Amino acid sequence: MSGQRASAVRTEDQRVLAAVLREVREAVAVGTRLPGEVELAERAGCSRKQVRDVLASLEQQGIVRRRQGAATEVDPVALRMSVRFEDQLEHEVLLRQHGYEASVEVVDIRELPLPADIAALLVDEPGARAARVVKRWRADGVVAMVAFGTVVLPDGAGLEGLGDSIYSATTALWGEAIAWEVATPSAELLTAADAALFERDPGTPILTLDVVGIGLSGRRRFHARELHDPSTVTYSMMRTVRPPQVFSTARYQF
Repeated sequence: MSGQRASAVRTEDQRVLAAVLREVREAVAVGTRLPGEVELAERAGCSRKQVRDVLASLEQQGIVRRRQGAATEVDPVALRMSVRFEDQLEHEVLLRQHGYEASVEVVDIRELPLPADIAALLVDEPGARAARVVKRWRADGVVAMVAFGTVVLPDGAGLEGLGDSIYSATTALWGEAIAWEVATPSAELLTAADAALFERDPGTPILTLDVVGIGLSGRRRFHARELHDPSTVTYSMMRTVRPPQVFSTARYQF
């Protein structure tokens, strides 16, 4: 198969997957089961075999449950677990995995002195040369996330390439990959300035992530403040439940 033909097949597969995932999200939102394969194929504009292949893949992931002679059910917990706080993915990729038509744009790139509050998080000098990158992601044309990324600039470094992924940009600047992220979730109401970027009304509730990226050397390389529309993607985390321990007062002095 030629490269052009293979690319066209991948594009068609992605289109069908996106269409079926859209039906999955809608089924979870209203608490219903999925339509039958014939109806799904009609809605997606594809063959029944293509729908069946997508459903088989989603079944392997645990997102849908299929039984002979019964309507296909969606497991909302498994769908949530496809987006986890402990997993790092480019947001554009994440949105596409959920069946959205995803895009990203660079709103602003500028050099600035490193703000004192971010310097404290990065264990760096306030006022050091730094760059701030503002990016905005859309899902089906609607703003899904806005991120404000700040990275310290080495001596002689410019702003070239900072519109790419913050991970690749940091690697290019400092010569090491990002190995860990410390991500702290919270909830806020959009300020007037953030609302303008998010194309929502001021006071709209949003999910926020405060992120510190740590390189292989252990140095803290970037800070990001992410604003997420909680209705676009639901984040989850998986916690290990430890065996219960017998409480003892022997170690305590009263």
